[in-house]
Amino acid sequence: MILDVNSQNKFERDYFEGDHSHFSKTLGYDVLVRLNLWRSKIYRKKIIKYSSFHKTLLDIGCGYGHFLNILKDDFTIYGMDISRHAIKVAKRRVYCDYEQGNLEEGFPFEKKFDIITAISVIEHLENPKGAILKIHSHLNKNGLFCLEIPTVSNKLSKKVYELFFASDKTHIFIKSVEEIESLISSCGFRKLALYCSLFPIFTQRRNWVNNFSFVFGIFEKV
Repeated sequence: MILDVNSQNKFERDYFEGDHSHFSKTLGYDVLVRLNLWRSKIYRKKIIKYSSFHKTLLDIGCGYGHFLNILKDDFTIYGMDISRHAIKVAKRRVYCDYEQGNLEEGFPFEKKFDIITAISVIEHLENPKGAILKIHSHLNKNGLFCLEIPTVSNKLSKKVYELFFASDKTHIFIKSVEEIESLISSCGFRKLALYCSLFPIFTQRRNWVNNFSFVFGIFEKV
C-alpha cells in the first residue's frame, strides 16, 4: 500500500494494524484482505486470460503478500512495497524477491517485467502519471499493466465511493473512469479490458463500470 509520500513512517505497522489504521475500523487489514480473496482470484483468471508469453510479474504495493500467494504458481513473482513492515510480513507468507521502495521516487528493480500489477495503489499518489510512466518503462514489449482503483464518475459512483472508500483519507487521486483510462493511454498503454469489481459484481458492462466506483483494468504496453 502506498500512502502520503511525505510521511513514509505512515506506511509501517500502524497503517495496517494500529488503532488509527483505516483497516482497524473494519476487521483489520489481514482479515479484510482474506475476505476479499474471491476478487483476487478473479483478477488472477483475467490476467491469465490476457497473458501469452508473460512469465514474470511484479506486484507493486504488495502489502502482506496475499495476491502474490495466489499468483505464485502461474508466474515468477516479485514484490514491492513502500512499507518495510509489509514486506517483512509478506516474506513469511510467500517466497520471492522483494524490494522496498517509493514508486514516485524511483524504481528499486533494475530488470523489466512482463506484468506489473498495482492493486489499490494509484489513488494514493501525488503524481500518478509519473508513476505510470515508470511502470511503462519497466515493462517488456507488450507487457501488461493491471490495476485496481476506486473511481467517481457520476452521482451514484460518488455515493458508492463515500460508502466504501472515503474513510481512507490517504486517497488523493480520485477521478472518473474516463479520466483514468485517458491518463493510462497517455502513458503508452492500450486498454484490453475494464471491469466493475464491487462485490458481488464483476462485469465489463460500461454502465456498471461507471456507476459502482471500484474497477479493475488490464492494459497493454504499446
